[in-house]
Amino acid sequence: LAEEHDHWRFDGLSNILFLLVILGAVFINNLFINPPPFLREALMIGAAVGSYFTTKKSVHSSNHFNFHPIQEVAILFIGIFATMMPALDWLQNNAQMILGKAPPPGFFYWGSGILSSVLDNAPTYLSFLSAIFGSFIDHETIAQVQQLVQNGGADLATVAEPVRHTFEALQKYFGAHLAAKTIGKEEIEIAYLLGNAELNNFIVAISVGAVFFGANTYIGNGPNFMVKSIADHEKVHSPHFLEYIFKWALPIMVPMLVIIWWIFFRH
Repeated sequence: LAEEHDHWRFDGLSNILFLLVILGAVFINNLFINPPPFLREALMIGAAVGSYFTTKKSVHSSNHFNFHPIQEVAILFIGIFATMMPALDWLQNNAQMILGKAPPPGFFYWGSGILSSVLDNAPTYLSFLSAIFGSFIDHETIAQVQQLVQNGGADLATVAEPVRHTFEALQKYFGAHLAAKTIGKEEIEIAYLLGNAELNNFIVAISVGAVFFGANTYIGNGPNFMVKSIADHEKVHSPHFLEYIFKWALPIMVPMLVIIWWIFFRH
């Protein structure tokens, strides 16, 4: 007897469009000199709402969809960011007293990395960025750059080298905002670090540390925690907290992280 052919069907195809909208919204601020406030967030929320209401309930049911995993992550993030802002200001103002003589980039790599293993990487990155601001930023140079921004760079040829390098970094990384004279103090401080060859490696160190170490534990990054929650909800086996660390993170991740430190941040 001839067997009946299988029929292939793709339900929820419209969600690919909503996914593209979300990906495009990430870069929306780079497309406009003065984008409307919260345009990026509005596009993401709109895409999420559109996806939810246009997807068939049978698709949600087949995938056992619910909001429990994202609720856990949302509560965690709200608690973290609501309590850390005063701490960031204090850290920036007292970084030199805490750290003393400026430590090498390796300190920031391991420091941001270890904390990112047990905290989310975004607040960890912000904490160490505040420490770098407090340790290395020359406020006199920042003030001179602010004046240079307002006069459109007219005195660029006569300013000191750190001021010129900072302004050139603004042109490279924040060109549209610089042309519109909408540059804020934080952008100038970032440009000061990026434009100084001796300091930009500190930005690289905390960026690499905060991102790469996030896979060491389930709580090292918000999506890790959410994926673990989804797997548990679907009764899919995943190693428990300590098993993941000792079976996967320590024998596989840590040697790679040491190699990265040895090559890029040892000196």
